Amino acid sequence: MTPDEVRALLADIAAGAAARERRDESPFDQVAAVAKAGLGALSVPTDEGGGGASVRELIAFVVDLAEADPIVAHVLRTHYSQVLGFLQNSDAAVRRRWLDEVLDGKVFGNAISEAGPLTAGSHEFATQLREADGRLVLSGTKYYSTGTLYADWIAVAAGMPGDRVATVLVPADRAGVSVVDDWDGMGQSRTGTGTTSFDDVAVEPGEILSVRPRTEPRPAGTNAFLQLYLQALVAGILRSVATDAAEVVRSRGRTFEHAPAPRAVDDPILQTTVGELAATAWVAEAAVLAAADAIDAVRADPTDENRRAATLAHTSVKVHLDRVAPAAATALFDVGGASASSRARNLDRHWRNIRTITLHNPASYKAAAIGRHLVTGDPLPTNAYF
Repeated sequence: MTPDEVRALLADIAAGAAARERRDESPFDQVAAVAKAGLGALSVPTDEGGGGASVRELIAFVVDLAEADPIVAHVLRTHYSQVLGFLQNSDAAVRRRWLDEVLDGKVFGNAISEAGPLTAGSHEFATQLREADGRLVLSGTKYYSTGTLYADWIAVAAGMPGDRVATVLVPADRAGVSVVDDWDGMGQSRTGTGTTSFDDVAVEPGEILSVRPRTEPRPAGTNAFLQLYLQALVAGILRSVATDAAEVVRSRGRTFEHAPAPRAVDDPILQTTVGELAATAWVAEAAVLAAADAIDAVRADPTDENRRAATLAHTSVKVHLDRVAPAAATALFDVGGASASSRARNLDRHWRNIRTITLHNPASYKAAAIGRHLVTGDPLPTNAYF
């Protein structure tokens, strides 16, 4: 797509975003439009039919998409991460097979997390891949399956006999697969972050992406990208916060008798608040893109030092944005009167969406890990949730 065509698509997605969220309507058409436009293949090299985007360029697009509709952007988080994983696959035939699916407009979702007493990031799974009657079958239940409601393929983590862990890809419409849209979060409510069950689902040998000993750490791969992606969503929402704040001020027909100006648009207090929100959004985006540069550096030269720098970058962005972003979404209401709380305007969605995103991983644990590393030299955590 040309830049003008991308802007037109984003404008079309943005036009109905607030109303869809208010009606609790899933953006199936919008996710499909992004995939069909070839934007799901942004990071695939140009000589292989894709957009050739760096991580920085991909994350910049995610910020734009999140500004238009953070639900659509969040749905595609696993997809874009999975594509980066395919690009790192050393088996040319495997890489080609799955990139062809991406280029064909297919969307990838996930079924990794499980409920229960195991800690997040554990390598133990109740979901199992086993042999039965001479074929491989997958059985188990997954939760927080973000994006899977919209997906053509589902990435699943499962245990195997011999104390091993497998990652497999299965079609979302295969017999035995059940995707239930039961996510009831206060924000990011239509991301399809529900329950996915597998009842003796047939798995072809070519659908197994990897098998490793359970005690072997999961390859670092795209962990930093997955974590930074969430902050790109926040950066996009903060843009909307600043834009909506300016619009609220412009739309006010009256102000208070004791206000410093007779018109809201001339009120220096309101102007200051809008300016501070715009500054917060700008700094958030700049920080996210700087961290994306650090991830690009790892992809170019995967040294331990580059990995450490990328981890410090994306975790630092989260620690900061978790504090300033919810505050900014709250300050949005300071530029309006009681009408700013109108359900028709749905301005509260920004706070609800931001706060829900912040809950994915505790910023306090990340800040503590950063501080411990800098003070004592303890290594930074390497699990996918850090």
